[in-house]
Amino acid sequence: MNLLSVIPLLLVMSGDTVTPESRLKEEFAIQSSLEKWQDQKFSMFIHWGIYSIPAGIWNGQQITGYSEQIKGHARIPNVQYAQLASQFNPMHWNADSVALLAKEAGMRSIVITSKHHDGFCMFGTRYSDFNVVDATSYKRDVIRELSDACKRHGLGFGVYFSLIDWHYPEALPFTSTRNSDSIPAAHHEYNLHQVEELLTNYGEISEIWFDMGSPTFNQSKEVAELVKRLQPDCMISGRLWNDQGDFVVMGDNRMPYFKMGVPWQTPASMFHETWSYRSWQERGDVKAKISEKIHDLLNVVSAGGNYLLNIGPTGDGTVIPFEKQVLQGMGKWLKENGEAVYGTHTVSHHKQDWGVITSAPGKIYLHVMDFPENTKLVVKGIRSEIQKIYPLSDPGQLLHAKKKNGDLIIEVPSSFPVDEYTTVIVLEHLDIESSVLWKVQGPRSDGAFVLTEKNAEKYHSYSGHDYYSQKSTIVRLKWNLVNEFNHNYKFEILVPSFIKGEQLNLVVNGETHIISIIEDEHASNCQSKVIVIEGIPLSTQEINLVELKKRNPGNPHEGFNAKGLKLTIKADDSFTK
Repeated sequence: MNLLSVIPLLLVMSGDTVTPESRLKEEFAIQSSLEKWQDQKFSMFIHWGIYSIPAGIWNGQQITGYSEQIKGHARIPNVQYAQLASQFNPMHWNADSVALLAKEAGMRSIVITSKHHDGFCMFGTRYSDFNVVDATSYKRDVIRELSDACKRHGLGFGVYFSLIDWHYPEALPFTSTRNSDSIPAAHHEYNLHQVEELLTNYGEISEIWFDMGSPTFNQSKEVAELVKRLQPDCMISGRLWNDQGDFVVMGDNRMPYFKMGVPWQTPASMFHETWSYRSWQERGDVKAKISEKIHDLLNVVSAGGNYLLNIGPTGDGTVIPFEKQVLQGMGKWLKENGEAVYGTHTVSHHKQDWGVITSAPGKIYLHVMDFPENTKLVVKGIRSEIQKIYPLSDPGQLLHAKKKNGDLIIEVPSSFPVDEYTTVIVLEHLDIESSVLWKVQGPRSDGAFVLTEKNAEKYHSYSGHDYYSQKSTIVRLKWNLVNEFNHNYKFEILVPSFIKGEQLNLVVNGETHIISIIEDEHASNCQSKVIVIEGIPLSTQEINLVELKKRNPGNPHEGFNAKGLKLTIKADDSFTK
């Protein structure tokens, strides 16, 4: 008895299921919000609070570890630490100048710490007097001022919110595992109240950046549902845990070492040693730091991510001149080269020996960080016919190139203008699809294609219940096929015995087929299953895209085990034209 069912379905809008109209509208809205968030590319992070006053020093000692966590690293008692609030009077803070600095840097939004692990709130809250309005002589709501400034200057506005709180009496006692403590019921309710305040009292919030703690699945889900009920377009960071975030947050200053299949972001500090202001931080050379951060930005964007770069103002609200100069230097480069960053997409072979690649319709951008010593720039993976090659800074200076063994070799004259940070070279082409591909596969000698996990292009996410349990998951397999024959094809899918009770989506050139794998109580535990789908056309004019992913629209981060799974594609005689 065969209990496997295969249901063909045409991909509709952003979803891949037949749903009621309301569900389609909801999915379309979520996708639109995600795309808007992804288009930001570059944003400002701000770590600022009463921890900026000691600036990494306590009782005359330099305290190592992140300075915004000095209460933990120096084991400062609650009463003693809380006294810092009376010293907080940041008269040099100017929300408009910070927003204008972000714009000058080429950033599209700002995310600020509304409450860090120390529990001090940079906004007026009804649920604690340990906040900037009630506990300081400053008496001004920092979050409101910056929210208003961002709106005045056309920037998105987001807030960081710590799920752990070292000040709140009903939270767990301060422990050595303080960054990943569970959250008692009273503390969870407290968090819900403050999240509601942030999403109700401060206008549109582009993203809410949760951090740390080890909430239960139900706690994470309840927070996520509250956010979406209050502000459906607000993007939720993956550090809400339990797969309840809209986008994945990489580790601090980290890049993924594989391709990502979901929206993601790299949070980056100006200095890896700290996020908040540290008075004894070695800052180095401004130009070297500009180059470092431009390269980091390009590495992230070319891999499909967003870059969130932090500054740490002093206790009196001053933006450190070094950090301001770095941002201004990045902004100057982006003003000349932003076309190759904003509105671009990743390509399969984005990482090259000399730098990285981004793309836009009709254009491929080569971000050359390290020019070869000879006059030849070798670009791997180019398939389309290139119409024109030139530096972005001078479109009139045309370059010559030739193809050899699948590579494009560009002749670069010795007089070529090299940017001190990164030089952008533009390749214009006419292909509709991206012309930089990871791998293109043809059929075997018998005309069949054999697709497995080993020859697939793999896309990942992260899944886990806290910072220390996060593990990468495979969420999508992709193959690029070249077909020369005008047939319809039959897909034979060998499903290993350990894949049971699941649904997979097989997507062939945009058309989705649902594969339902129903457990057969009469089948042997070691018995593999073969699913057959007939009559699927493959193009002879363009690259054919074949994808396989787990069917779970509610959780894009949940992966699947594809080992042993095999797709064999053969000409279907019954459908041959």
